[in-house]
Amino acid sequence: MKKNLLALGVILMSALTFTACSDDNDFTYTQPAVSNTDVYVACAGNWNQNDGTVGILDYNSESRPTAPYIYSNAYMTQNGIGIGDAQDLIVFGTKLVVTCTTSSKVEVLDRMGKTEQTIKLHNASPRYLATDGNYVYFSAYNGKVYKMNPNNAQKPLVDSVEVGDHPEALSVANGKLYANISGYGNGNTVAVVDCNSFKKTKTLTVGKNPYNQSIAVGNDIYFVSMFNNDNALVQKINAKNDEVKKLFKASSIAYSAKKNALVCLYATYYDTNKRFFIYDLATGKETDLDMAGLKNPSQVNVDRYGNIYVIDNPSYTAPSEVFYYSPEGKLIQGKIVVGYSAQNVRFAN
Repeated sequence: MKKNLLALGVILMSALTFTACSDDNDFTYTQPAVSNTDVYVACAGNWNQNDGTVGILDYNSESRPTAPYIYSNAYMTQNGIGIGDAQDLIVFGTKLVVTCTTSSKVEVLDRMGKTEQTIKLHNASPRYLATDGNYVYFSAYNGKVYKMNPNNAQKPLVDSVEVGDHPEALSVANGKLYANISGYGNGNTVAVVDCNSFKKTKTLTVGKNPYNQSIAVGNDIYFVSMFNNDNALVQKINAKNDEVKKLFKASSIAYSAKKNALVCLYATYYDTNKRFFIYDLATGKETDLDMAGLKNPSQVNVDRYGNIYVIDNPSYTAPSEVFYYSPEGKLIQGKIVVGYSAQNVRFAN
């Protein structure tokens, strides 16, 4: 199973509210209001080409409300070199933490993308990130999850724990860390780690190939098993008792606090059927959204205002694109060209 890598993005803008227009001018929403860099895109780049990017979606004041964003390669601008590959990114206070799988390193950057520290991990292959607000955690293909303090320049790595074969996406809830154990496509477990002792406490059996989707909503963990890339199943773990429940079909999920819902994509490699929809967590109701313009959607993310960002890959030889929607799923701006093989859009709190 082929694993993609990634890159990211940053933004500088002032607080403002405006009305965005669909074809029928029937909705309003609040433009994200920040005072410093806020919206990042992590792009893995092409294999061994050193063209991954950590990028920023910059606010474009001249094109609001229909095209509020433009993309810039923040890492290259700030450091004058390529990052290699960027698999995942997380905002932690005044810093960005980036995992680089093929380069086998973790980079700590400032909010504009300037390198503050490079942590080289020989043959570890760091993958996905999560935080509980106190520490940052990342999985690695050497079978471990690491606990780190990005604010400690002398000793950023605090601890590590063996969790299983090829751990991927992580989430933290109820004092526990949950790690998808993909087995490089053949695994069917989620490892549970106590955050205080940082010891693995149990293994939960789930659908085959739990991969790059895992999010915590209160005391619930929602994650996706990709099987053989011909199907995709969302499951829920109750972090109070670690009970696993099967829910519905989707390959990428993001939580909208504004809607108390999961915004979802169903788009697998071997299934031509595709969906873009909202799953209401209170009722289980599914509401389809318009997929016009999306050719090969791979990832959905939602910011704290409820606005939706969908990564689309028009072809394997072209850069990825981001489509930006209101919380209701109305397209505001499409085809924002970013880096190659975009993995996630990430946000400051």
